[in-house]
Amino acid sequence: MARSVELDYPNRDKPASKAMRVVVVIALLVSSALIAIVSVKGWDLMQDAKTLNVVFIAVNLIFVVQVLRWSRGVLPMAAGIAAFIAIFSGVSISSWYERDAIGYKDASLSADLGLLTIVILVLQLVVIVVTITAFSQNWQEEVERSVPGPRPDDRRSQDTVPA
Repeated sequence: MARSVELDYPNRDKPASKAMRVVVVIALLVSSALIAIVSVKGWDLMQDAKTLNVVFIAVNLIFVVQVLRWSRGVLPMAAGIAAFIAIFSGVSISSWYERDAIGYKDASLSADLGLLTIVILVLQLVVIVVTITAFSQNWQEEVERSVPGPRPDDRRSQDTVPA
């Protein structure tokens, strides 16, 4: 009797892997939401970062979809993008607070955006740690299991009988 082979991913069934996947998704979604909030509220105040913020949001959302599909390969890329976002956040914090003075447009809003930018910076550090931890869980490991029954190759050869 012929046997077919089925792939199983045992590391994906572990509670720690499932929990880490949820944590990665939540961290990326919160990161995207905070970047979107800062972008929308500070749209008139920002100079050159508008397009870059939209790109960061889109890339994070693509990473969320891939993590939900158990794609382990996007985790180091998510950590790398989080490092870029952390650098840009760290550099821009002081500029938000420098605008918090009399004579600047929306000075009170700049202080709020500065605080949100600090939160984005801290969250990016969390994203880096969480994604690298998830990467170390080896979601991609597969185990072949034999399943009784005809192999897919056998069915095709029976259907197409030469004349």
